[in-house]
Amino acid sequence: MMPKLSLVSGALAVLLAALLGNAPGVPEWKYDLPNTVEEEKGQTIQFTGGDGTTTLTGRLYHPAGRKQQTPVIVLAHGLGLSQDCSLEIFVNAFNDAGFATFTFDYTTFGASEGFPRHVINPSGQIADLHAAIDVIEKTDSLQVDTSKIGLWGTSYGGGHVLVAAASQNPSIRAVVSQVPALGSGAESVLATLMRTPHMTTVALAKTLLASMKWALLGIVGKTWYVPLHGLLGSAAMMQNEGDNEGYAALLPPGGGKYGHRNAASVGSVFRVLVHRPINSVASVVAPSLLIAAEHDTLCPVEQVVKAAEIIEGAELLILPGLGHFDVYSGDALKEILSSTINFFQKHLK
Repeated sequence: MMPKLSLVSGALAVLLAALLGNAPGVPEWKYDLPNTVEEEKGQTIQFTGGDGTTTLTGRLYHPAGRKQQTPVIVLAHGLGLSQDCSLEIFVNAFNDAGFATFTFDYTTFGASEGFPRHVINPSGQIADLHAAIDVIEKTDSLQVDTSKIGLWGTSYGGGHVLVAAASQNPSIRAVVSQVPALGSGAESVLATLMRTPHMTTVALAKTLLASMKWALLGIVGKTWYVPLHGLLGSAAMMQNEGDNEGYAALLPPGGGKYGHRNAASVGSVFRVLVHRPINSVASVVAPSLLIAAEHDTLCPVEQVVKAAEIIEGAELLILPGLGHFDVYSGDALKEILSSTINFFQKHLK
């Protein structure tokens, strides 16, 4: 009996090793922080992140021809993105409207420190956002009106700015949350499973394999990564119809100066699954504008509508016929910029 059992155990071990050897994803990569001091535009600001130890890097941009301290808008980007990923059009538009702007990279992303890279920790990123607000409030040399801070966030950052505003910091005078992620990742997975049960089951099986490899590598202090975006049926975190192409369109050529990679640590998946910003929105008191896309499969319009109903006095803009990534270009972008700037001018000036 024992020899047969040993044979079976050995065969299972070989099968498991073969499966894990083919697990989807990529290993850790060597990363050297880029030189962020010499920039053509804006002022590099380095500050301590929300964990109290990691050095984060941000950029402050002033409006042209300013003659006095101006209100400042802090921008929080979406899932897995750095400050050089298509934020420039928003920075320029807000600057042209007379606002200073501040962009920054979350811990382990872009020009900010932290290793292993590309670890998405929602609560940690919100703490980083608070740290960015704090450095603006406490650094007189930045020459901004620290009593008039606006928050702008898109996608995953759209949820972050609402959670940050729930702190009721009196300096936060206005919040714009664009196609925000408000439900948990688990809710998103369930919705995708209902739309495309077969391919989503395949994707979950691949993610399980990647998770097993991540767990084993963790024993020796290593990590494993799955794609941030990909096709339906892959192990990617975002794989609804249009996600792969829409996300890729936001990225700078070749990964940009910060070397963006299509990867997030597997541990990120578990944190995203349980993070649910809508639980915090009842505490938001700052004037808020919520923007939703009618056919958004990543950040459903129903959740944005619900949040707008919970936040007292919130304004709601629904863009008909559009998906999540349609808001970053074309007529939709023009409408969003117009509505957003009007909102900030009403509450920050």
